[in-house]
Amino acid sequence: MNSHNSAGEELDFLCLVALNAMLPLSNERTLQAAFYILRGRKANQTLQDVHLYSLYPYYRMFPRFTKEGWDKIVSTLLQKGFIRTVTRDEQTKKSTFWVTQAGKDFAEKESDRFQLNFWLAPFSQSDMAERLGLFWLRLHLIVQTVSHLLAGELGFVPIVSDKRTQRWARTQLHDQVSRVMWRDQLEEELFELLYPLPIEAQELIVSQLSGAAQVGKTLEQIARQRKETPSYLQLPFRYGLAACILRLQQESECFPLLSRLVIETHKFDSRLTDSAAKTYQLIQRGLGKAEVAIRRNIKESTVEDHLVEMALRCPEWDYSDYLSEELGDHIVQTSEQLQTSRLRMIKDQLDDTVSYLQIRLALARRQGEKVK
Repeated sequence: MNSHNSAGEELDFLCLVALNAMLPLSNERTLQAAFYILRGRKANQTLQDVHLYSLYPYYRMFPRFTKEGWDKIVSTLLQKGFIRTVTRDEQTKKSTFWVTQAGKDFAEKESDRFQLNFWLAPFSQSDMAERLGLFWLRLHLIVQTVSHLLAGELGFVPIVSDKRTQRWARTQLHDQVSRVMWRDQLEEELFELLYPLPIEAQELIVSQLSGAAQVGKTLEQIARQRKETPSYLQLPFRYGLAACILRLQQESECFPLLSRLVIETHKFDSRLTDSAAKTYQLIQRGLGKAEVAIRRNIKESTVEDHLVEMALRCPEWDYSDYLSEELGDHIVQTSEQLQTSRLRMIKDQLDDTVSYLQIRLALARRQGEKVK
């Protein structure tokens, strides 16, 4: 990759990422929806949009995005004629947007230049973006800890302050036998795990690790050193982490120690957010959504959000109390005929008795079947 050290190059790259996230949302959602996806908002509507429009690679891509930074990107895209806003409702002034042909051409050309399709390829699982953070914290801390154990330095300050990760590391090294295993095998397993990755991904991961003889650099420091666009470096770095997670899942027997980094301990169903998982437990016990709302002291609309999440991620859930198979098929057919997932447009074509919840459930189950 050539140098991308100027502010202009950084902005161009961010505009490229934003455009690619916007393309499926064009004339479907607001600009704010794209912002929430890139930042990784955990609201049910955002998570559903990620599923409905298959935007898994872009979810939580830039968790530190500020509103000011996003406004600058949108302003640039408007000035260059890559997008244009459209007022959808004159009364509420709620607007959507279009990606213009110029915007599509820019996205296609620049995606090839930055190898976007290659770097985003591992993000085909709905929860991959959410798993990167925990995996990186565990890897960073276990490498630092084992490095200091090998050096005989036990009084180091943990590079990771997250208490949950620290507890996990302590359980891995709780006795002498475990400590010997990690000291003897970590280097070999880590080499085997990282070796197949593109050299750029390898270097970004290793350069950020800390140990007894190395203080890890930040991505920003590496970018300045290499005269690269900082945001661009997120691509090979995230690719490397995601590829490691997938390999550890698929070949766990080859990595008896590092495979532990991708084992998550959940009190509730790991496919769902904790709140939705609590609702799922009550629904499975036969409670209706109104009863769940009372029992959990939450709004009924929140329970409906959880039902949609369940339809997306729990294929075994029987949702027939809320939506018949025939009506679900009819809703999906209507969505496909209109070529939209906009709830209001779909509802306008259906009988007045069809609820927004039923439409959301039908669309969610359709998308859930696609990503199983």
